[in-house]
Amino acid sequence: MRFKSVMLLHWFSIFGRVALCCILSTLTSYAQKNGAKVLEQHVASAVDKAYQASVRIWGFDTVRNERTSAQFSGVVVTSEGYILTAAHVIQPGKSYKVFFPDGKNVIAVALGRIDVKETPGIPDVGMMKIKGNGKWPYAAMGFSSSLKNGEACLSISYPESLNQELPTIRFGKILDVKNQYGFVQSSCKMEPGDSGGPLFDLDGKVVAIHSAIDVSEDMNFEIPVDIYRKYWSALQLEKNYTALPAIVDIDSSTEKSPHLSPNEKYAFNELSTEQNAKRAFLVVNSFIDGEKVEVSASVFNLRKNLGKPVQVLVSKSSMIGDSAHLVYEGKLYNLNILARDQTNDLVMLATTKHFKHGVKLDSNYHVDTPKLKGKFVFTKQADGKVVASIIGSEEITLPKIMSQPLLGAMVVYESSPAVFSLIKQKSPAEALGLEVGDELVSFGGHELKSSKEFVAAVSQYWPADEVLISWKRKEKLYKGAVTFAWQAQSVSKHPVDRFAGGKSKRRDGFDAVYTHDLALLPQQIGTSVYDLEGNFVGINIARFSRTSTLIMPSYKIAAFIYQYKFKTHS
Repeated sequence: MRFKSVMLLHWFSIFGRVALCCILSTLTSYAQKNGAKVLEQHVASAVDKAYQASVRIWGFDTVRNERTSAQFSGVVVTSEGYILTAAHVIQPGKSYKVFFPDGKNVIAVALGRIDVKETPGIPDVGMMKIKGNGKWPYAAMGFSSSLKNGEACLSISYPESLNQELPTIRFGKILDVKNQYGFVQSSCKMEPGDSGGPLFDLDGKVVAIHSAIDVSEDMNFEIPVDIYRKYWSALQLEKNYTALPAIVDIDSSTEKSPHLSPNEKYAFNELSTEQNAKRAFLVVNSFIDGEKVEVSASVFNLRKNLGKPVQVLVSKSSMIGDSAHLVYEGKLYNLNILARDQTNDLVMLATTKHFKHGVKLDSNYHVDTPKLKGKFVFTKQADGKVVASIIGSEEITLPKIMSQPLLGAMVVYESSPAVFSLIKQKSPAEALGLEVGDELVSFGGHELKSSKEFVAAVSQYWPADEVLISWKRKEKLYKGAVTFAWQAQSVSKHPVDRFAGGKSKRRDGFDAVYTHDLALLPQQIGTSVYDLEGNFVGINIARFSRTSTLIMPSYKIAAFIYQYKFKTHS
């Protein structure tokens, strides 16, 4: 999506803010909860109809058998394989590889695209067709003219930052059925990779296609599906239209998509009940590298089979330094660090203060992982507010990328012994005294004989870990300890990096997390997450991107807590 000075349009679809809330009081909570259940049922039905037709796409050279572009999204809308997408991601006549959620992949060719010369980026209409015959999963096209402000909508597309084979679901509402540029505006969050992806109504019908954004998180611009209907015949030609096509299809059908009343927006009222307001607490006065860090922690009440009742707090380890304090009802309490889990970025804390509320957790909590994709969940924040979001997918794995430890040294390819070929300035390696040409002898107490062993050894560590290294220089042996640094995290001026609070420093290296579309600030990480039945789902462990916050699953939390040998153990 393209960035324009007037509209601030972008090459990528971005984000939106879903203003879901919850229950006003104990008296109204039952009605609110059942309203949420009705909404969840509508979402489940829509996802069943739409999910398999939502596809991941990238440019593909069929002769060289290689990828030629960044990924984008689309939706199949006929059994013959016609795909709706955005104009700015395709070129007529070019080949593309299309990936279905069921694992199948096919080749498609780009057909027509409409990008009017006088209004670049508008209307941003593009079409593709799967090559060959076949009956493909597809989603029915709705009518964007039937949309009402305030009605619920769904995005099912492929954010590039997550780099997953399956799409993620995001929930929002229609904010403007037709803005001054002719776009539908929604609050479904989007980012690079979502371009060309579908926006569905709660019937599971395509009502718009992701196109562009403005800076505000609520301003996501969608191409109305009625434009594709109007120029359907023209779009089947492999042609780049710089003006609106002369060929116009007259749709004589009077049928319109049935939409739920805008009075049934399924927006939850804000929750401030005492029962739910005190499930997370703000940890303050934790210092990391001399900087004060604020983060939340969730309270857990453990079963009595440990001996005496035990209460602990769990938070995000990389945001808790060697000491921390807790603010509760205006008082400051010391926190003792009981244990850390680097793999899952968890820390367990204890204090002398006993809290009235907490999550009841046993060692077998949710060992059988529930199916949560498309379910609504609620986060209890430290300030007492409860906010709603939708689970975007089943558990995903996020390999170490930004969480790879930085030494700042490279070794000669396939050298044996490993010989340093590059030492970066102002890096831990330079601070240790390593120089180009030094031979690595041991790393972390283990003898290393080749460059391959060195690369594998480094990947076992995390930023801020300290490791002992020995090396040779002109037959003289040197030894020293080095502390790994974090990879540099660049922040661009693009709106994808301009959301409040930004991304978490530690946001990958997880073997199992859920994604949801909650807009979370750094100090809200560590808060607890529940489903509509009040079941504990996990804790918010990281803000991954504009579209995604990560949840560490409940069974991971339980395993971490119960492997600790409490002093009260009988």
